Amino acid sequence: MPVSDVPDFVFEKNIAVPTRDGSFVAADVIRAPGEKRCPAIVTMTPYGKDVYWLERYPDHGFDVSRYAVWETPDPGWWVPRGYACVRADSRGIANSPGTLDPLSRTDTEDYYDLIEWVAEQPWCNGKIGLLGISFYAIVQWKVAALKPPHLAAIVPWEGANDLYRDWIYHGGIYGNGFIDFWWQLHFIDQPLVNGPVVDWREEFARRPFYDGWYRERSAELEQIEVPLLSAGNWGAFHLHLRGNVEGFVQASSRHKRLLMMTGSHIDPFYTEWGKAEQLRFLDHWLKGEDNGAQDDPPLRLAIRYGSEIEWRDEYEWPLARTRWTKLFLDASARSLQWDAPEQPGVTIYTAPESYVVFETDPVAEQTEITGPVLLRLWVSASAEDMDVFVALRDFGPDGQERPGIGPRGGAVPMAVGWLRASHRELDPERSLPYRPYHKHDAELPLPAEPVALDVEVWPTCFVLERGHTLRLEIRANDEHMIALRHNHEQDRARERFAGENRIHTGPEHESYLLLPVIPYDPARPGTGARIKSAPTRREAAAGQGGRVHTILSGGVWAVELEGYGEISRHPTRDEAIVAGRERARRSRADHVIHAEDGSVEEVDSPPGESA
Repeated sequence: MPVSDVPDFVFEKNIAVPTRDGSFVAADVIRAPGEKRCPAIVTMTPYGKDVYWLERYPDHGFDVSRYAVWETPDPGWWVPRGYACVRADSRGIANSPGTLDPLSRTDTEDYYDLIEWVAEQPWCNGKIGLLGISFYAIVQWKVAALKPPHLAAIVPWEGANDLYRDWIYHGGIYGNGFIDFWWQLHFIDQPLVNGPVVDWREEFARRPFYDGWYRERSAELEQIEVPLLSAGNWGAFHLHLRGNVEGFVQASSRHKRLLMMTGSHIDPFYTEWGKAEQLRFLDHWLKGEDNGAQDDPPLRLAIRYGSEIEWRDEYEWPLARTRWTKLFLDASARSLQWDAPEQPGVTIYTAPESYVVFETDPVAEQTEITGPVLLRLWVSASAEDMDVFVALRDFGPDGQERPGIGPRGGAVPMAVGWLRASHRELDPERSLPYRPYHKHDAELPLPAEPVALDVEVWPTCFVLERGHTLRLEIRANDEHMIALRHNHEQDRARERFAGENRIHTGPEHESYLLLPVIPYDPARPGTGARIKSAPTRREAAAGQGGRVHTILSGGVWAVELEGYGEISRHPTRDEAIVAGRERARRSRADHVIHAEDGSVEEVDSPPGESA
């Protein structure tokens, strides 16, 4: 039942919630009427609490109430189930004054103060839960580490916690593709921004190494003690995978659960099964319901067969029965072999344009790979430095790829990893045999002779079926990843990376993948049913893939990004078309030009391959 249909629901707007430094954040409260106390789900947003989903993203494809806000719990679903929803603008946004400085200490302390204020309200039972996607998950990790007394449980759904490693500098390489898009969409020439802004793009460009600035904006995971449900996405590289796994592993919470799913970025949160997982968890920890949530297995994994999945419960990460298996690179044959090559070999590809492929013979039996992956790679380069972009792909007997599902619903590899050779120095205290942890605090020049890199390939889960082959791609760029690419002109200056990259294999240069091969366990068989991992959506949402639209919207010509909404407005159609074409060029996306009646008049498709 949508919140607008709840009889006499209470909706309090723009309450000034005091913060510890004498300022305030503006908050809305949506709850059922009456004196019965209830738990509250509290979110704080840098996007604007009054930017309602149906106004900005009308065709994304889920039935939500008119009070729903993107990536947050829909009051229309949660209020009838006995929760209050509280939403606040972050400092510097809309009705909250101050400087916009996302994830800063002040920003996190504001969230702490908001949580404690809500807990003291007469309609609240003193139990606060946090729930939300992406940025709304990232801030949960941070504030939970500060231990607000009334915080009872968190559900960080697809969200990073190490700003440097999870989000900005993957393997030491600046991930500007997403950052440029995200920052422009939300904070450039946006009327919601009401004061000074700490421009992340400037900070990132001048901070290529991990330092105190990143440390302040990353979560101290070991300090987290509240019950948590960490929900990550196998296909959401660059932001919504590594942090959810590391958060689950490193948090000190006695009761913690890891849910690893697949599907596009926004979809699983609003599916019926997704909301059922959230409700069961929060009903127990915020309402005290004896529903067995405290005894649920610690892990629930979507085992991927391409775009299909089978759910399976597990009890530890990595899985205790993992057979850590080396799959060796043979540069002479450009192959992956279960036995180490006896002869030395070298393969060469040019940077920054080219790549090299290694692949197995068709596997004789079904092989499950679930867990962290390490790539040990012996390299040398003619240039000053070397960036390594890694992808694992599954190919069927017909030669066709069986891809995973990415954050926009399109095809992506089954796993990815990155490393800049000059950032290869490991932190011995935090590195594990199967998951390297790099310091990223200084450059280590490349020597003339071959040197070993330990590349962290982010956690994965997929099944190579009989007759399939595993392909390892090692690239000098990731331009094929479009909006998620790393191509900052300063960070990826051609003069530093252009030249010959060499991969060395053989007895003296043992290059290999360390794979988490999982034997079948009859005690943990899974559900036995393969299902499509993408949810059923309304027809209006079919085919969304990040295209750029020039369209008449509300009487104004606008440029919109599919699945995200309006980017800019223009006084004339011609000016909007120019802006739309430029945005599509930079995003390497289709540009759809609409007539005044909304019909499609023209579609410009960019050159280039898909992810």
